Amino acid sequence: MSHVTARPRSRAWPPQGLVYGVDPSRFQDSDDDGIGDLPGITGRLDHIAALGADWLWLLPIYPSLRRDNGYDVDDHEGIDARFGTLEDFAKLVEGCHARGIRVMLDLVLHHTSERHPWFQAARRDRHSRTGAYYIWADEPLDAPGDGPVFPGEEDSVWAFDDEAGAWYHHQFYGFQPDLNRANDDVFDELVRVATVWLRRGVDGFRLDAAMPAMRSKPTEGTGADPARFYDRLRERLSEVRSDVALVAEADVGADELAVLADHRRVDAVLDFSLNNAMFLALAREQAAPLHGALDELDRAVAASARLNFVRNVDELDLDQLTDSERQEVFAVFGGGPDAFLYGRGLRRGWAPMMGDERRFRMTLSLLFALPGAPLLMYGQELGIGDDLSVDGRDACRPVMQWSAARTGGFTRAPDAPLILPAQHSGPYDFRRVNARAQAADPGSPLALTRSLAQLRRRIGLATLPMKRHPLPNSPSVLALSADGYLTVHNLGSTPAEVFEAYGAEPVLAERWNGHRLGPYGFAWLRRS
Repeated sequence: MSHVTARPRSRAWPPQGLVYGVDPSRFQDSDDDGIGDLPGITGRLDHIAALGADWLWLLPIYPSLRRDNGYDVDDHEGIDARFGTLEDFAKLVEGCHARGIRVMLDLVLHHTSERHPWFQAARRDRHSRTGAYYIWADEPLDAPGDGPVFPGEEDSVWAFDDEAGAWYHHQFYGFQPDLNRANDDVFDELVRVATVWLRRGVDGFRLDAAMPAMRSKPTEGTGADPARFYDRLRERLSEVRSDVALVAEADVGADELAVLADHRRVDAVLDFSLNNAMFLALAREQAAPLHGALDELDRAVAASARLNFVRNVDELDLDQLTDSERQEVFAVFGGGPDAFLYGRGLRRGWAPMMGDERRFRMTLSLLFALPGAPLLMYGQELGIGDDLSVDGRDACRPVMQWSAARTGGFTRAPDAPLILPAQHSGPYDFRRVNARAQAADPGSPLALTRSLAQLRRRIGLATLPMKRHPLPNSPSVLALSADGYLTVHNLGSTPAEVFEAYGAEPVLAERWNGHRLGPYGFAWLRRS
């Protein structure tokens, strides 16, 4: 396969537009087997480009049984046959680069599946070189704070392997044995894997579970220093691609985020603290939690090194809130006991959780106005729904809704196992919410998304210093300014006066009369 050489000419990071995340199995089926695939994504690149995407983040495409949506990796260097071939991947990368879009893959640092060749070799001799890639014990070892990531789904972080005659550590599921990142051979393997994909045309990586991957396990010699690890990773990968972008998923506090961002160890952090604060602010209808989170982030991480999101495609993890704060969010956005997951989050989708289309549109605008780059997951530009009849985290993973067809234009197969029941009926079904209809509607969420991305790019918001303006007389309003532009967002369900914006020219606004924001109103304003 030929090496892809043509690349976008714009700077790699920060993006001027947005990062667009796609689950390849749920985006577009091109071969009528009911599963999305790489050619399907290639065929929809014009939609992604029209959104203003600078980056396409592909969730795991590797061979896998997909018991954890592909993060149970069987082979870091291959492509799941259901998604296509290396040639299909090359065509996708070529199509992205031709449209000025860079490609980001997940680099799963934390674990493999138990089917991975590394683990198969390790279980045959846990004292071998490959055996040392994993974390073994003769008996399960307890340590403070060493519990399963998914409470209730796993009772322990240790599983017994009959062939090895020993216990292996797994922070996630039992079929995902943890890698020992303190092992230099593991580091070299991960560098080699990333190098393979860089030479196939990939432009960057999302580092999955970036900080948990570094933490010590109950056995000796299993903890890695994150500063040293990511310094070395940056150095080695920069030898292959000088402009490689690294984005660290980091559900940690500001101090740990600073470790990742210092010295450009990573280009950006996919930060959960602002996301948690946003939902608390929305629940209280007060901007104060957002101001507090932005204060901490400003001291730790430059705005240009943040990737913001409202909802990812797992549960809404509110682990950074206190118990009482979580209960405030649950009370407003929970909607019933079947919405809760792991005692810390909600499995509802973004648009259904907002309950009011005005609030959904306001939060969509807020995402583009916040300091940092916006991340949208596939379908969020349409306001797609969820399905709480589905177990676990898959409740908020519907397939993409392209048209009003029986399967939403996702597939021509008569049976598509990934289509959720709620996509056939209800307020968010294919007939009511789809890309074809919204493309023809100037008042649709899709049209708003495109306008916001174009405005953000025109202003050059990605690289401008931004100021916050607390409004004591309008505590529900978050006001931000940069280079003569002011954005105001009313997080509340009642009108709010914003006399500080009087006389500013509205560039994009909803429920704004020149000095007052209506319920969930917002405005992008140019000041003279």
